[in-house]
Amino acid sequence: MPKPYRVSVVVQTHWDREWYFPQQTFAGRLLAVMERVCDQLDDGRLAHFLFDGQVCALEDLLAEAEPALAARVLTHARAGRIALGPWYVMADEFLVSGESLWRNLEIGLALAEKFGHAQRIGYLPDSFGHIAQMPQLLRQHGITSAVTWRGIDLRHAEFRWAAPDGSEVDAIYLTQGYYQHPLNLPDWQSALTRNLEAIAPRSLTGVLLLTQGGDHLAPHSDLSRRITEFNASQDRYELVQHSLQQHLEAVGTADRPGLRGELRDNAQSFVLPDVLSTRRYLKDLHQRLEDRLLGETEPLWAWLQGVTPPAHALTESWKRLIQQQAHDSICGCSVDEVHDEMQARLVSLDQRLSALNGGALHAAGLQSASRHEGTGASVFADDATFTLFNPLPLATEGWQAVEPLLQGPKPAAVRVLDADGIPVPLHWLGVAAARSLRSPLDDFPEPVIGHRLTLRIALPLQGMQAIALRLEACDPTAAGAAVLACETPVNGPLAVAGFSLDDGGALRWQGRLQLLLHTELDAGDSYNFAPPAQPDRHWHARFEPLGLRRSGPFTQLRVGFAFEQPRALADDRRGPGAERVTTRGELVLLTDGSPWVEAQLTHSTAAQDQRTRLVFSAGETLLDAAGDTAFHWTRRPVVKAAYPAAPVPQREMAVAVNPSLSAMQAGSVSIVHRGLQEFEIVDGPHEGDALAVTLQRAVGWLSRRDLVTRGAGAGPDLPTPGAQRGFDGVTPFAFALNADALLQRALRLRRPLLVLAGHRHDAWREPFTLPDARLVPSSLRRVGNALELRVWNPLDEPVSGAPPGWTGPAALTAHQIATYRRPA
Repeated sequence: MPKPYRVSVVVQTHWDREWYFPQQTFAGRLLAVMERVCDQLDDGRLAHFLFDGQVCALEDLLAEAEPALAARVLTHARAGRIALGPWYVMADEFLVSGESLWRNLEIGLALAEKFGHAQRIGYLPDSFGHIAQMPQLLRQHGITSAVTWRGIDLRHAEFRWAAPDGSEVDAIYLTQGYYQHPLNLPDWQSALTRNLEAIAPRSLTGVLLLTQGGDHLAPHSDLSRRITEFNASQDRYELVQHSLQQHLEAVGTADRPGLRGELRDNAQSFVLPDVLSTRRYLKDLHQRLEDRLLGETEPLWAWLQGVTPPAHALTESWKRLIQQQAHDSICGCSVDEVHDEMQARLVSLDQRLSALNGGALHAAGLQSASRHEGTGASVFADDATFTLFNPLPLATEGWQAVEPLLQGPKPAAVRVLDADGIPVPLHWLGVAAARSLRSPLDDFPEPVIGHRLTLRIALPLQGMQAIALRLEACDPTAAGAAVLACETPVNGPLAVAGFSLDDGGALRWQGRLQLLLHTELDAGDSYNFAPPAQPDRHWHARFEPLGLRRSGPFTQLRVGFAFEQPRALADDRRGPGAERVTTRGELVLLTDGSPWVEAQLTHSTAAQDQRTRLVFSAGETLLDAAGDTAFHWTRRPVVKAAYPAAPVPQREMAVAVNPSLSAMQAGSVSIVHRGLQEFEIVDGPHEGDALAVTLQRAVGWLSRRDLVTRGAGAGPDLPTPGAQRGFDGVTPFAFALNADALLQRALRLRRPLLVLAGHRHDAWREPFTLPDARLVPSSLRRVGNALELRVWNPLDEPVSGAPPGWTGPAALTAHQIATYRRPA
């Protein structure tokens, strides 16, 4: 008689490349684990092994293993006994762009096929929640099923998951999580029985899944014997070693409940939401490099004619970026050694991208790599003759921000001329001394010394257009000349160009949007914010006027702020310590009369154990708020933080913070940014609700077990003093009231126009602009002999009009991701 339940035992390891140990320490452990796996695969004790769904772990092994072990692993992979892919790494889905997730899957599948066979299952056992568009992303790569854990609140394990465009995958919910290793334990029989009794009632089909394994674990040497012994000892469960694919086939496609869109529910499992703001200095650096790849390197190699892109170098650059997107890496929730190494790797990638960009300009003849031969601008040239290149297939009008380098002393005036020698309307808003070391291939390195100018020029550009311009120092009376707009000291109160500062230093835009800061103590860890018993929350609404700069339609207001706050928690972590520190900063605001205000914020603090936020308060009652995630504009109902007085065992406080890649909107307030990836709707300082954007969250522990917001640990309880580090860079953002085209504005901030020394008109392809500006471009690159364009539709309605000459969908349905190609 068949037993009531059939159990697929999928033997696996979950491999965080770096977490509570650095990458090299875990790489050494990986060799030991895979030696044991191969021993059991060799002699048949193990039928199949799931290598965590991320191929990067195999690359790590092949880089470190002796040839004999490497050969054994590859033999089993090619025979299908070791499952590889589909991912390159298991990334955090909310802190990286949709294009990064696309390339992650693309590279992972290609490498899995190269090394063996690609597992075409969306295996996502430990991501901290899931983006709305994941089913569509999987479907577009030929993947029709998913296995996941966090972010789901369902009674049963089997469900159907739909993306906003309607794409669906059959999914398995790991109701007890992926870390299930009862067959490794001394009391394995009772542990196994408890596990099966927990998952059996939650199956709709009677086919159960036991993901036997856990973080960095090897299978027990007696696993096969224990399965046989257990099967013989009882008549309720029949355990069979299976691959994940075999389990999905056994489950079939029976009717099951459905979920749609984003999965961030934490009723049954932690989603650890405050990783969105931990170690923000790393997140900002990562976004800058993601933007360089997508907004500089790939568009240059795609749109310059007569050049052959270095395919291997570009793929390797993507791999190096994606490696930093692993969830325990980009989330900032590892030990300090990991993030020190991660920062060094990101800096190294920045250098690599500069070299690749220079290689494109040299190959196209815009710039010479040598001093004494070659064509194009000299290796020591400044931007006196430059190309202004739009790296997006979106047209842009109005005032363009450019920052060219001009050699020599600071000029009295400058002007910009077009290719016909006609002056371009210009305003000069800032200047800074600059020094750039240049090293020709055939001579000694020398610096180019001069000044970097902050200019605004009135010049429309089509999508992907390259325009020749000339910058020259000139007499202030010359046609088209602009002199530096001088900053004049100001005192409050003041009202100018829509900005106002009242007697108390309250800063407002258009009379009703107030900007202010908020600080509070944080007794949490790298995963979750937690207020102490005495939270010490304060609004900081006073700004001091520092200077005003005006030029034509431009008004730039510079204000400062300073306030005292506790240096850190008291030793008992229940409230503030006695020592106080002063936090200082500046906010520079620029308007040209349009709805948008450009802003740059800097601040410096020695305060620890705290969260600092920039708050936008328009006095509105908010029911929902929206932010961009991978390939989607995601609107969520407002959930305000409700901090419990004591933790609930094994439960996490309801999620109140929200992710944003580059844009957010609440009521009439719109914000675009780089590096401000966490926001929350809070009670405002006076009336109504407010939009609070996290500037910094400083904590000193990887994980703790005394948080009121999470009733268990989330990792080893290890001190991480490096996570107290503040963000000491410049935070660029822009804000507006009642604005539209928010996502396109965000792209302009993150992928701005490029100023390139030299010009050759015949080096560039013809301009190309998307036929519908409501579409959001994701990437434009060259692949082999073809150009590839990826766009997505953020709207709830179809958008028609395929780009002429490109193959792909004639129209995009609501929320569809579409890829177009044309011959290069």
